[in-house]
Amino acid sequence: MFVLSVKMSRRRWVSLLLCVGVLVLILAAAFLWPAGGTAVSTVAEDTTARIAFLNTLGYEVDPAYCEVCEVHIPEEFDAVFSQYNTMQAAADMDLTPYQGKRVKCWSYRVLNSGNAEETIAHLYVYRDKIVGGDITETVQNGRMTALVPRE
Repeated sequence: MFVLSVKMSRRRWVSLLLCVGVLVLILAAAFLWPAGGTAVSTVAEDTTARIAFLNTLGYEVDPAYCEVCEVHIPEEFDAVFSQYNTMQAAADMDLTPYQGKRVKCWSYRVLNSGNAEETIAHLYVYRDKIVGGDITETVQNGRMTALVPRE
């Protein structure tokens, strides 16, 4: 049998605890920090912030064309909403934490697309934070894409 006995002063115990605490913070930051390059602010407390968010993704929008409505995110996702949430994952957004919540949907006309009058940017905002959204072509058989940087 092997017994190890260590006698440490209070100062060394405090130093050891501080080192362990710093290590835990570094590991937490490494796992919780968003992956990828530059982070885009998702704060949306006013129209200027929402338009700035879309501009950082490469979308020019018409500030005069702005509609807002309230949307209820279902408590349980059906197949269609699950597919929509999978699309949200492409933009590093996930609507599952907002299940059962009401969010505001801000809609802006996209000016720098081929069909400017028929392309709309939707932003879902919960407590002044953008939590989801999409770019939708409103023509028949139009596409819907995630809020990813424009090519």
